[in-house]
Amino acid sequence: MIPRIQYPQFKTNLVANKVLLLSGPRHVGKQTMVLKAIEELQVEYIEFNASEKKIVKLFEEPTLASLTTLFTNAPFVIIYEAQYILKLQDIIERVLSGEINSTLVLCCSYQPVMDEVLREVLQLQGLELNLLPPSFYELAQHFSLPEEEKNLEQRLIYGNYPEVVTNLPEAETTLVNLLQEVIFTNLGVTDRINKSDKLFKALQTIAFNIGEPLSYNEIGEKCGIDNETVERYVDLLERSDILLRIPTYFNEHRYELKKSHVFYFVDNGIRNALIRNFNPIDLRNDVDQLWRNWLISERIKWNKLNNKAVAYKFWRTHTKQTMDFIEFAEDKIHAYKTSWEKKKKMKFPAMFIELYPTISTHTLNRSTYWSFLTKK
Repeated sequence: MIPRIQYPQFKTNLVANKVLLLSGPRHVGKQTMVLKAIEELQVEYIEFNASEKKIVKLFEEPTLASLTTLFTNAPFVIIYEAQYILKLQDIIERVLSGEINSTLVLCCSYQPVMDEVLREVLQLQGLELNLLPPSFYELAQHFSLPEEEKNLEQRLIYGNYPEVVTNLPEAETTLVNLLQEVIFTNLGVTDRINKSDKLFKALQTIAFNIGEPLSYNEIGEKCGIDNETVERYVDLLERSDILLRIPTYFNEHRYELKKSHVFYFVDNGIRNALIRNFNPIDLRNDVDQLWRNWLISERIKWNKLNNKAVAYKFWRTHTKQTMDFIEFAEDKIHAYKTSWEKKKKMKFPAMFIELYPTISTHTLNRSTYWSFLTKK
């Protein structure tokens, strides 16, 4: 198992609490983390996989009697893909009230049907952990920093999913298979996806335009779907930890883009699987886009791992002056431009410097990225 920063907190919470929620895309290591903790604690448990219809049927009417029978007084109950259980809230409430004397561990690859107040309580108490593909820091801890730097180009192409980084020779096959499962079975049970081919085409459109302002209308025109459907698909994919949506930063100044978004993927490998391009770096014309996607997704992961409350924006004008990434943390604002080339001299937009003189500006290239990815 690749050591995860959240593991000690998860194990501590497992001992001290009645309900834990572990969210994140499929195949990022949720089951591995749970079973490792259970094994180390040497406790009895029972597990269910709610991606199976017969298991979901068992939880259709979660009465005290039925749950007592199902859980068999096991100290720990693990439910994988718990988002498929429509009356999950009833089960949680029976456990929290003490009617069921078990600790409930819920693994969800999509947001479950749950009262927002209860969800907020779990989040505030640190009882919901969001597990994403391993971060650069976690991989460097596992494989060593020199090894990760040597594998940097591979990460830009194949991403960070555990099955990929531990078996690079099979990365392409793994990612193509992951793409189908992660995207098309990762959405909520109550959400309609009438035409999966349209969803796939929308994602491809985004994949070919990562880091570029892209309107819902532009995506819809290319895919033959209306703006409302595009927005719903994007929202679903963002909540299922596939996409990152970053809004524009503007203050009503002339030429600034307004109400625009850029999109990135949580994992580079999924993006490249969508466009079926696993060519090496020296044969690609999208290296800067890959670099930017990887840097921004890794930074967002790092901030989540460290429980930082951060907002993200990008800045662009109609004359195409750009700041790729702006991070708002407490009273500090940092703006970044990215470049794969180490020696390329970067110029910051004169208009941005003039309009926002108090925002610190930085360059991110292969010589400067490490401090960016680990800065608290």
